[in-house]
Amino acid sequence: MRDGRPFLLCFLCGVILITTESIVRAQGMGVMGGGLPNLGSMSMPSGSLAGVGKPKARPLDPELTIRDSYVGWIDAAVPRSTTGLRFDSTWNNVQPMRAEYYHPKGGPGGTVGFPLPETRVSYQELTTFTEYRVVPWLSFFLEAPYRWLSPDVNENRSGSSDMRYGMKIVTWSGKNAIATVLLRVYQPSASNALLGTGHWSIEPGLLAAYRINDMLLIEGEARYWVPLNGSDFAGDILRYGIGVSWGKRKYSGLWYMPVLEGIGWTVLSGKTMVATSADNFTIQDAAGQTTVNAYLGLRWGYGANLDFYAGYGHSFTGHYWQRDLFRFEIRYVY
Repeated sequence: MRDGRPFLLCFLCGVILITTESIVRAQGMGVMGGGLPNLGSMSMPSGSLAGVGKPKARPLDPELTIRDSYVGWIDAAVPRSTTGLRFDSTWNNVQPMRAEYYHPKGGPGGTVGFPLPETRVSYQELTTFTEYRVVPWLSFFLEAPYRWLSPDVNENRSGSSDMRYGMKIVTWSGKNAIATVLLRVYQPSASNALLGTGHWSIEPGLLAAYRINDMLLIEGEARYWVPLNGSDFAGDILRYGIGVSWGKRKYSGLWYMPVLEGIGWTVLSGKTMVATSADNFTIQDAAGQTTVNAYLGLRWGYGANLDFYAGYGHSFTGHYWQRDLFRFEIRYVY
């Protein structure tokens, strides 16, 4: 690990443990805060203790003030039980090895990446995802992608990509807002190293949602991607974003809402290869490169459980992961 990482990772793990303990204690106080049960008079005609037969105490787990999410690219702060399919199509990644965020180091002296220096990569990806909400403030999730890779110089590849899994813990819930801690793990399980990163990574983050009124919902994220091993190209990346949706889910009939999102990435360390052909390339320091994308989408559905999303994204900065992106998603919330 590079300097500073042990402290950062220990700090983030500590935040997760402390906030989880605080939630449990707060719920316990809600049950026990009234003091010991009233035993009542022992001389009651029935001979029973007072309080027997009264309604049961409220459940331990509080309901969240925000229970739904409509963004298409930002991680949702709301823990939910859901399953679905997501299809992504991306074009024109001209630095596919940058920080080993999408692909491992390749070319001359490379590890398990592209045999030849790569000038441009496009791909399509179909991801099966599921999330299970254990209690209102805690969920676990799993994402299993299958990728079709189309590089300009090297051969096409297809197969399973890296598995991703993790958890969400809501650490704060106010009148119109919630805040959530995210922890995602990337496992190098791709059927071919070119279809993944070739190394383990973790991604802690903070997610939030704020409801302005019944129709307007703001959602945001801040995530820190850390490769745990890899080549000298691998580097840390900070991701941040905000999204706005306008509309309201109906519990019967058809509904729809437009969604606008913006996401940025700043590479904090690592290297990149910029190639104009298979025999003309340069290796550069990737630290400080920033990418900003904007996404316009529409989420619609029928009733409370089934919904769809379709959206288009474009990068507006000189450095970018992909210049253009398209996403379609179908999910069932239960």
